[in-house]
Amino acid sequence: MVLIQSKRGIKEFFAILLISAGLTFIAGEVFNIENRMENICKIKRNLENKEIVYISERGKREVDKVGVSVRFAKTKLDYNKSYSLALARWYQVKERKKILFSTIRRYSFSLPYGSIKTEPGKAGEVEILWKEYRRGTLVLDRRKVTVKVISQVKPQIEYIGRGYMLASRGKFAGRPYLDMIATAYDPGVRSCGAYADGYTSTGLNAGYGVVAVDPTVISLGKRLYIEGYGYAVAGDVGRAIKGLKIDLGFDSYREAINFGRRKVRVYILD
Repeated sequence: MVLIQSKRGIKEFFAILLISAGLTFIAGEVFNIENRMENICKIKRNLENKEIVYISERGKREVDKVGVSVRFAKTKLDYNKSYSLALARWYQVKERKKILFSTIRRYSFSLPYGSIKTEPGKAGEVEILWKEYRRGTLVLDRRKVTVKVISQVKPQIEYIGRGYMLASRGKFAGRPYLDMIATAYDPGVRSCGAYADGYTSTGLNAGYGVVAVDPTVISLGKRLYIEGYGYAVAGDVGRAIKGLKIDLGFDSYREAINFGRRKVRVYILD
């Protein structure tokens, strides 16, 4: 047993203890680093040529030291501190998706004007094969691989009637007709506006016997017979004359006002 009798001896003794402790600490850190480097080198072959590696900052420094060729992810993730390196993997995922049908509108001359007949549509279905890059349940990247059609989409079709009814008796039996809403006009500015010149859009003289129609319903130039009005020709159009509307020409504003607005049957003569 050594007795330290002087203050100088005591200082020297504690200095030796501190140096020994420091060497032990440094040796322990070197040993820990060597162990970690050995572990990384063991799995080096599993890391090489990987597309993406998700890794901690500490793990990244260690992998760089052993020269592993990987592309590091920019995304920062929180995970268990007991390990510093984690790999994501590719998975194949199938998804089924409904494709809604659209509606197509078509005119039909086999249906009465204004009536609608619907041919139901049917939704389609596709199967999409995705390639997902995941770490656990977290999807880090997603790419569409293939799309397989399971069932085709069938559009819904609405047929809108543009046909005429046929008279079954009377003077015009067998003639097509339409039931329409009639208004009246005269060639003057009070009916046709400040730029009225007495002529229709087809060049006819505006007045009695010339009527305005919607050309998609009654073609311009058609000869007509209108109950409560008489014979006429479809010779004009108007912005407000759409669908089952007809504007009857009169020679004076008074006659147009007296006619007013009413429901009429219009026979198509040719």
